[in-house]
This record gives sequence, C-alpha cells and structure tokens, in this order.
Amino acid sequence: MSRFPMEATVQVRPYSSRREDDHAVIGDDQRQVYLSIPTEGLDLLEWLREGVPLAEAVRRYEERHGESPDAEEFLEELAGEGFVAPQDAELEQARDGRPKRAWNLDGLSPRAARRWFSAPVAVVAGLVVATAVVLAFLDPRALPGSSSLMFHDHFWAYLWGVIAIATIGVVVHELAHVVAARAAGVSARMTIGNQMYAIVAQTDMSGIWLAPKRARYLALLAGMIVDVLGAALLFIVVWLDRAGVLGLAAPVRTVLAGVLFTYFIRLLWQTFVFLRTDLYYVIATALDTRSLMADTGVYLRNLVRRVRRRPLIDQTGIERREMRAIRVFSVVWVLGRVLSLATLFGLTIPLLLFYGGRVVAFFSGEPVTGTFTWADLLAFALLTFLLDFGGIVLWVRSLIRSSRARRRAPDRVLVE
Repeated sequence: MSRFPMEATVQVRPYSSRREDDHAVIGDDQRQVYLSIPTEGLDLLEWLREGVPLAEAVRRYEERHGESPDAEEFLEELAGEGFVAPQDAELEQARDGRPKRAWNLDGLSPRAARRWFSAPVAVVAGLVVATAVVLAFLDPRALPGSSSLMFHDHFWAYLWGVIAIATIGVVVHELAHVVAARAAGVSARMTIGNQMYAIVAQTDMSGIWLAPKRARYLALLAGMIVDVLGAALLFIVVWLDRAGVLGLAAPVRTVLAGVLFTYFIRLLWQTFVFLRTDLYYVIATALDTRSLMADTGVYLRNLVRRVRRRPLIDQTGIERREMRAIRVFSVVWVLGRVLSLATLFGLTIPLLLFYGGRVVAFFSGEPVTGTFTWADLLAFALLTFLLDFGGIVLWVRSLIRSSRARRRAPDRVLVE
C-alpha cells in the first residue's frame, strides 16, 4: 500500500525555491538542506503545498505537461530528505542534513555586504593587483620560492610567525565568502574540514544555490579575489623592501617571504578543480552540472563495475550534454588526483624530510646548517601531528563515511 494515497493531502515543509532552465532548486534554510529537482516536479510540489489532494495535483500536472508523473517515487525521495510526509505522519529530518550553524554573519544586511564588492572597491583592488604584476615583471627575483619555508635558524619562531599571519589570511578568505553570500541574502558558516590529506578551512554556503548565477559566481570567487589582493599587497611590501625604500629587519623579511609563498600555495590549490575548491564550483555552475563531482564519482565507479561485471548505477536521467561534461571531467579528476599525490611526494614530503633530517641530526649529534633546538623540535612535531597526520586521519574518515553513504543510498546526489 502506498504511503501517499491519491485521495489524501501531503504535508510539505516550508521551503525556498529557484527555477533555472530545466531544473529547480528547493531549500530548507533552517536545516541547510538543498535539492535539485525538475521544474515540473516543483509545479507538483507547489500544488501540494497549497493543500490540494495528491490526485488533484496529478491532474493539474497532466493538464499542464501532457504526461503522468511518477508521483509516488518523487514524493518518497522528497520524504527521505525531510521535505514531505504522508498526511498522518510526522515530517522526518533529512538523513544527511547539515549541522546547525554555529557561527555566521546573519546580522550583516545584504545591502551593507554589497558595499564591500562595490565598483569603487573593485577599482582600487584592481589597481593594487596591477601594480604588483608590473613590479613582479620588473623584478621577478622578488617572488619567493619553496625555500622560503626552509628555515635554518630559529625555526620555531619563524614557523609560528608564518602560521599566525597565514591563518589570518585564511580567515579573511573565508570571511570574504561569508560576506559575498550575505550580499546575495544567503546565510553561510565557517567550518574546518579536509581536501584529501590536507586540513582546510571551509565556508558552508549551500543556500547560494538559491541565488542567481551572478551572485553565485561572486560568492564562489570572493575568497580567491581577496587572496590575490592580499598577495599583491604583500608583494608590494617585499618589493619596496628590496628596493631599499622600507629597510625591514631580516626576521621580518623572512616571515613576509614565507607568508607570501603560502598565498601562492593557496591560490595554486584553488586550481585543483578535481577537488571541491572554489574554481571547481565555478566550473560546475558555468556548465550547469548540478552535481559534477558526485556524478563523476558514479561514472568512474560504473567503469570499474563494467570490468567486474557488476550491476551499474543508473545514470540514464542525466542529460546528454551534462554526461559529456562528466566524461571530460572524469579525466581531469583522475589526472588531478595523481597530480595531488605527486605534490604530496614532491613538495610536502621533501619539506618534511628536510626538517626530519634535522630532527635526526638533533638526537644523533650530527652537524646541521644553522641551529636546531628543543623548541624547534617541539614545533616541528606539533605541526606534523596537527596538519599532516590530522589531515590524513580526516581524509581516511571521510573515505569511510563516503563508502558507508554509498552503500546506504547509491543514488545520485543532486546538489552538493
């Protein structure tokens, strides 16, 4: 017996919605749950929200669209996410609902937030970045390399100095996302998570799916824009010091070079579109692929299932245009993961080996360039444990959770 009798009404949770081309996004801001559904499905849901019986809603659907909907399957999927419930049942919470926001800038009005992205601000920021580009062209040696993070003396002091300032930059990056989301009238919150083996700060602004495309692009790119501006300002300071205008102390010069290189690393990381970086979401938005990463994962799993002669996960509902984008992105996904692991073994691990060698020399009494003290040893151990070991633990945990989620519900995730 169906849980949704045709003669009965359906309970519908309050939701926001936005129509776009052949699909619509519905969202529950309170629970931070958002779904992409066909526009025809939104018609059916809106009639049910008005309180008409399911049979009447289906009749209206057939009259408007010339076909009969699979209303029961559609409502069961929405019920699983907590948007609807049978007349005699309670509305359920979504299985994978997002956690309640712990911190946000909801008190910042959209009008005030938009001032930070006004034309005068954009012009000033553009001039600063253009100036930095010209100076870098005039003196490319002012650009720091990876050696700027290899400290031969006073490692612990330089380490915490670079981390403290870089952390401020990360917070400003995420705040830019939050402010841009508020400019679109959307709530957002800052969290700590991981991208593969790296611990990262993240901004949850799922509600941006309900905003127009232009507002989405700004919210997604706001962090990178701020990073480019921050790197430009810092490079100008470094260049002026090299030109003899400022005359900064050597320790300050060392810390600024290290911080500037961390900006370059963060900007490089954003180009890793095979992860859920800012640029990935920009590409997914531009291609109108509502769940590019998730669908690509299903596509790759299906390739493995074909080889193993196992049943395939159904992707027939994906449009041909979107499927072409998924096939191309699957190549980027695989190559990108290889590149990311290459970066781990080519940059991160050598850096750890450099300091690991100093640790070994510290205990064995072998000579090293510069100095290495107990304070340096503790700082290295703490950094390695928190960032590298902690990132790997979060990565493994996320893989386990993803595996469990796929076993529970191998269906396509519609909105990321």
